[in-house]
Amino acid sequence: MSEQNYKEVFEEAMNQIRDEYKSVGKENDFTLFFKLDYIEDTISEIKVSVPSKFLWDRMYQKGNIEKVQSKICELMGQKIKLSPVFTSKPAEPVSINSSIIQSNSAISANQKDSISNENYDSQSKNFEYTENNSFQSNPINRQHPVESHPQLLEEFTFDNFVPGDNSQYAFSVCEAAAKSPGNRNYNPILLYGPSGVGKSHLMVAIGNYIYSQNPKLKIAYITTESLMNEFTASLRERTTDKFTKKYRKLDVLLLDDIQFLEKSEKLQDELFYTFDEIYNRKGQIVFTSDRPLKEINGIVERLKTRFGRGQNIDLKVPNYETRLAIIDKKLEFQGKDIPQDVKELIAQTFQSNVRELEGALSKMIGYAELMHKDLTIEIAKEQLSDSINSAENGIVTIEIIQKVVSNYYNVSVDDLKSDTRKKTVAVPRHIAIFLARNLTEYSLMEIGDEFGGRDHTTVMNSISKIENQLKIDSMIGDTIKVLKKQIKEYK
Repeated sequence: MSEQNYKEVFEEAMNQIRDEYKSVGKENDFTLFFKLDYIEDTISEIKVSVPSKFLWDRMYQKGNIEKVQSKICELMGQKIKLSPVFTSKPAEPVSINSSIIQSNSAISANQKDSISNENYDSQSKNFEYTENNSFQSNPINRQHPVESHPQLLEEFTFDNFVPGDNSQYAFSVCEAAAKSPGNRNYNPILLYGPSGVGKSHLMVAIGNYIYSQNPKLKIAYITTESLMNEFTASLRERTTDKFTKKYRKLDVLLLDDIQFLEKSEKLQDELFYTFDEIYNRKGQIVFTSDRPLKEINGIVERLKTRFGRGQNIDLKVPNYETRLAIIDKKLEFQGKDIPQDVKELIAQTFQSNVRELEGALSKMIGYAELMHKDLTIEIAKEQLSDSINSAENGIVTIEIIQKVVSNYYNVSVDDLKSDTRKKTVAVPRHIAIFLARNLTEYSLMEIGDEFGGRDHTTVMNSISKIENQLKIDSMIGDTIKVLKKQIKEYK
């Protein structure tokens, strides 16, 4: 037990969240999806009782666990992790394909979820650089479960990550950094890509593995937005010395979403010196971003230079085979099984975001368990009907955007890709580029390639022009709405 009892803080956080839900008429949602009761605490975590692992997973996926943790942090000014203790009786793993589904299939707190790695370990290896900079395989020892850092998500480990063509190199580099933190060949690491492709998972896995090997090291994970808020508070309260000491003494810094650094020049200055302090002591630094470093505006050059050292790795959307493997790994972790055609339906429907895919899988399992029904392809289609309809309408592509915009403005697609600066073509081109950035996951460089090989700076200029026009011209806003509707309905 910690010297400071957090029970009152926890209860106050829950009361405030209940009031927020009640004020918008969603008190039933609070009752259903905030079933947490205080048990005890340590200096860095609060143990809470939860009826079942399934309910904990649902609350976590809905973001409710994070809401409570954030509220506690808001009240205390300190991040505290919630750790579940499941109150339902443990049961053997069940098949959702079976005619009998146990309602008490949650796993107890003392029964850790285990993952069989017979096939996985033969392919999942750590890599180290030799003197001639060639990779040399060196497997990470997975004889014992990795003990997670008390302030990091325990499910974010290398064992729980499924590397595919989109992420194999990133996976290998991150494992190498975890085993040899501070090695200049992969320090810092910048992982970039669209939401839901595993950037945060790999970054936190590094922290969890390093902690399991040396719990005495100072490790911190924080989002850029939270870091900015903390830094602003230190300026306001004149406690910048405390802020500086806290972060410059770290052995491992895990910083999520650095694209938001462009909002704060003062924080960039502080981060510059923090980076040098950690890097020169051979501490490990890992960043994530939604786009490449060169596409992030507003970051000073000296900081970009430091971020650009080590490894900058693009994580792309996983392919169909990898998505199926992710589903299998998730089911294996939970001790569940579902029909193969349902797996394939989920993998085909959720193509761009692993979080959405995992959410759909949990929805299927939850429905089958709660309704005591066999999970069939018909039930799956019914439960995922909204997502399936969206998928059947087609994924938005740059080609579709170009066709819709060219038809609307009575110009050709070739005109949009050409070098002409005539206003009758330039305006539609700017709008098409703006829509491509807002409706797809393509990077600025990829968008530029689709518009006649334009560089990312030209693409950014087009986007900025439309953004500025939207602020002063309501007609352009109406046009954008019409085009978006046509694009989404395009067959």
